[in-house]
Amino acid sequence: MSRLVYLLLFVWGSTFLQLAQARVYHVNQSNSKSLADGSLEHPFRTLDALQSVCLQPGDSIVLSSNQVLKGTIHLAGMKAMSDRPVVVTSDGERKAEIYSEEASAIILDDCAHIHINNVVVRGKGRKDGNKGSGIEINDSRYIKIDSVEASGYLMNGIGVIGGGDIRITHAYVHDNGYNGIEVTSRQNDKSVHNIYIGYCVAENNPGCPIILDNHSGSGILVGHATNALVEYCEAMENGWDMPRPGNGPVGIWGYECDRLTIQYCYSHDNRTSSDGLDGGGFDFDGGITNSLMQYNLSMNNEGAGYGLFQYAGATEWNNNVIRYNISMNDGIKNSHAGIYVWCDPYNKDIPLRDTRVHDNLIVNSKHSISFNTGYSANLEFVKNKFLLTAAGVEYLQGDETMKLPSYRGNCFWSQRAEKDRTTQPKVVLDPEAVYEKIGYTLLAGVDIHRIKEIVLDMISNKD
Repeated sequence: MSRLVYLLLFVWGSTFLQLAQARVYHVNQSNSKSLADGSLEHPFRTLDALQSVCLQPGDSIVLSSNQVLKGTIHLAGMKAMSDRPVVVTSDGERKAEIYSEEASAIILDDCAHIHINNVVVRGKGRKDGNKGSGIEINDSRYIKIDSVEASGYLMNGIGVIGGGDIRITHAYVHDNGYNGIEVTSRQNDKSVHNIYIGYCVAENNPGCPIILDNHSGSGILVGHATNALVEYCEAMENGWDMPRPGNGPVGIWGYECDRLTIQYCYSHDNRTSSDGLDGGGFDFDGGITNSLMQYNLSMNNEGAGYGLFQYAGATEWNNNVIRYNISMNDGIKNSHAGIYVWCDPYNKDIPLRDTRVHDNLIVNSKHSISFNTGYSANLEFVKNKFLLTAAGVEYLQGDETMKLPSYRGNCFWSQRAEKDRTTQPKVVLDPEAVYEKIGYTLLAGVDIHRIKEIVLDMISNKD
């Protein structure tokens, strides 16, 4: 036998042996037999029994559908392979539920190629004793989370710290404390690479009762990431129980990211605490670079529809694009505008820089854009549509920093001036301004899968 043939047989045999060794570990608390070895015929009765298992690449943990299993699944150092991931799932269309009481439900520490899908995780409640997150992913790579529901956690419904190559899809995260979904890093850098969050819903994540020195209660938050995409997501009714005054939550936002894209998303009816700030729809916060926000819809938020923020101590904020977005009736409580520009005076030497805001539609009863020490350089507002729906307000509002951006060819229209048949108010900062009637449609419902089409139709609409 030639050496080549021998080598091929050896590789084939090794692969076959590895595949043959892949196991499926079943968990079904209804097992009444004396034997419980994790097989289909003799499933484990509890999640605790999984602690005795030494998982191998290609293995699966299959939970019995329509059952509530108490405990936690904790995988540490499990390095599977792209063609043989370790899978945690339910055995039918109806999701199995993990009730983790005071702890996190699924924890991945230093893992690779783990897939979690078709499960519900539930904690005791953010104010009833839970101390963890629904799914906690620490320093792990090539992780896929799909079709999960997470609620009742003090911290995040789904939380990612460090690592990268994470994909979260079709998740419903609700009634958690800190955030619905959060991505961040242990280091103060942009080291979490390749994040995808799509087709997720973050609803009623009110705030974390133990965080008294910073914001909480956001829907989806991405920080310290490079190359991240958030799309076709919805965030609503978040942030209303943040237990502190000061900086607050936002529906969908990012900070200290490079190449972050937020697109085709709907953020509405988000709030903040009684004395809290923010509570807006979308936000490019401190340290955002080379990023894009497009085809999003923001409505009825207590804060601004779109925040352009640079906080003290943040790294450079530059080379971003905000285009083809809509804000309707935002800034109800804070910011009082569809777009809010803020740069902490401490960071005025590293201001908002080299960014173009164009072809957006802003419908507001207070202001189109508000500036509060909005230090900037080469910030442009071009060909946007700004519609004011009430009297006694101005399109642009704030301190002297509102003169720093350039305004070119924006369309302005006051409904009150139209009704009173008076001259439309002029915006001297835009020498190319257009004053013509802006048509729009009040939306009763939004199909998230059609949101790009809906946004473009509304922006191009004319009476």
